[in-house]
Amino acid sequence: MRRVERHRGLFGRLFHGHPWLYVIFIIAIGITCYTAVVNLYYFWEIKQQEAHLVEERDALRQEQSEMKQKISDLNDPKVIEKKAREDLGLVKDGEVPYIK
Repeated sequence: MRRVERHRGLFGRLFHGHPWLYVIFIIAIGITCYTAVVNLYYFWEIKQQEAHLVEERDALRQEQSEMKQKISDLNDPKVIEKKAREDLGLVKDGEVPYIK
């Protein structure tokens, strides 16, 4: 009579007679999962930091644009005269100062 072997699953065929191999396999899977989760967390942190830096960069570019506009305005003689009259109270020769 022929002996019929019971069908074993994948793990049964891999670890037949060696339960310590099963333990090592479970530990390896655990370490792999832990590493994947930690790396995904670091990836998420880096993406958050990148988004923050992009916002900061855009704000600084806007501020730089405003400063360049101020510089060009302050190099205009009409703006300089207006500032001198309003802020410093200066007048041209022959003009009568008006005090508010």
